[in-house]
Amino acid sequence: MANINNISDIWNLFKEYDSSVWFGILAALITFVIEIILCKRGIIFAKYEKKIEKAKKAGKVITAKMINCRYEDREPDNKTASRMYIALYEYTFDGIKRTKQIVSTSVKPPYTISLYYDSNPKKTFSEYDVGKNPFFFILYIIPILVAYFVIKMLGFNG
Repeated sequence: MANINNISDIWNLFKEYDSSVWFGILAALITFVIEIILCKRGIIFAKYEKKIEKAKKAGKVITAKMINCRYEDREPDNKTASRMYIALYEYTFDGIKRTKQIVSTSVKPPYTISLYYDSNPKKTFSEYDVGKNPFFFILYIIPILVAYFVIKMLGFNG
């Protein structure tokens, strides 16, 4: 690795890269910005927001009360700001009592919450489920793939 003593040395180091690398980085940044805009507008990864709106319009809302709440201090710092609260809520539908577990980070959940359901009140969801998508990591992988393909398409061999 070259000795870097000042900003001009850093600039000279970056100038050594092929222009296809810079186009790949630019394509990745543009892709990432587009993904952020689509997420903010609720076009992608907005499953629970849409489900909650639909359930509210249909009147499929249940009020649940907290029956148990515990917390775990997350490692490594064990500060109160890094607590994870696990609350158990109970609700009654058609005379049958059911429970729903909610996980909240840093903020203790309220005593009562609204739960929503589509067609089956056994499968409820809440605002705490918003943003929990197991495929969210794809948002980080797609820009990297775009950069890779742009660089390869433009003929970088390095």
